[in-house]
Amino acid sequence: MLDRGNDQAAGLRREAATAEPSLLAFPVSAGDSGVWIAQLAHALRAIGARPVVLDAMHGGMLTRAFGLGNPRTDLLDMLTGAAAFEGVAQSTADGVYVLRAERGVDAFVASGAPPHQLFGGFARLSHGFDTLMLVMPHAELACLATPARTVPVISLEAGDKNIVASYSVIKQLVEDFGYRRFALVAHGHGDPGVARCAHERFAGAVRNFLDAEVFLAGCLPAAGAPAQAELSVLASTLLAATTLHPCTETTA
Repeated sequence: MLDRGNDQAAGLRREAATAEPSLLAFPVSAGDSGVWIAQLAHALRAIGARPVVLDAMHGGMLTRAFGLGNPRTDLLDMLTGAAAFEGVAQSTADGVYVLRAERGVDAFVASGAPPHQLFGGFARLSHGFDTLMLVMPHAELACLATPARTVPVISLEAGDKNIVASYSVIKQLVEDFGYRRFALVAHGHGDPGVARCAHERFAGAVRNFLDAEVFLAGCLPAAGAPAQAELSVLASTLLAATTLHPCTETTA
């Protein structure tokens, strides 16, 4: 499998020498609909970024959140040469490209190749991608997005059950993999002041019990709300959080 994986990555590896896309890593759980991630992707596109989304969740969760059809191909088909990028990716009307990547990510990780060989290849495609949004099961994130170079983006959705679930995700990422800093996106709280209070309580618990830091990147407006300015600020804040963590560094 190691040799096969290296062969699969050869095409992207040749393209990855100098590209430095920003990496936004989303460790999510099975119950997450991904709608908030789709909102962020559209916001990034609106400020001029060119995001490509790798949906490594089981079952292609994000394609539904973007309103796209069920994909018949996977990143693996691109890595093996069975399909070109255009045959794997789906695009939204505003130009966000989404690839189902569950099998491809599994194969790439098994190959033992460093993550920058995969990520950098996307930045060098003719589409000019400058932001890679990696959506993975939280227990698998460290396979591609290492703690030393990654600020995971976590959802803080209103409701006690949702808040406990987000805390559990951070707890596992801290205790099992060594992540120490997280970006929080609040949504469903209605009022930004309520969201800020929820973040303060949440961040305090994370700091006191897990010795980790959680900063509030911003709040997502309710679906359909006219809040493009707030979304633009949120998107810019998330990009700034990754500027010291290029995903094409040459060390694994």
